Amino acid sequence: MNHKFKGFYKWVLGVQNGYTLVEAIIAIAICGFGLATILGLYGMAIKTEMVSKSIFEQSIEINSIADEINGRLGDSTALTLSEKVDSVLQGKYSGYRLEEIQGDDQSGLYTIKIIHKGKNSAEKYFYIKVSWRSW
Repeated sequence: MNHKFKGFYKWVLGVQNGYTLVEAIIAIAICGFGLATILGLYGMAIKTEMVSKSIFEQSIEINSIADEINGRLGDSTALTLSEKVDSVLQGKYSGYRLEEIQGDDQSGLYTIKIIHKGKNSAEKYFYIKVSWRSW
């Protein structure tokens, strides 16, 4: 190929070396958008982790309450099921209170409804199922 036509092809095809300022600004904008998206997801992950931790801690506490109630069912000091539940809740679970107990003596299956008032004053209800016979 003749060297004098090499410059002609560059001029016709618009072949250039390097980047223009507009291309650099567009590349920076694309990188900034991607970085903002990633940082937004990171913040959401932190919030989700905090909520998950709170739910996990509360579920451990409710399971502990249920275990203590089931442990006290054989205790002969309290006469009724509500007295047994109150004795558990008045101890180290002061934020919880007994709302109601549903069930019947024939089957021996009871559902205990417990209320907990949270940090934002919202009441949360928890249900514990137990098997207990009063006779």
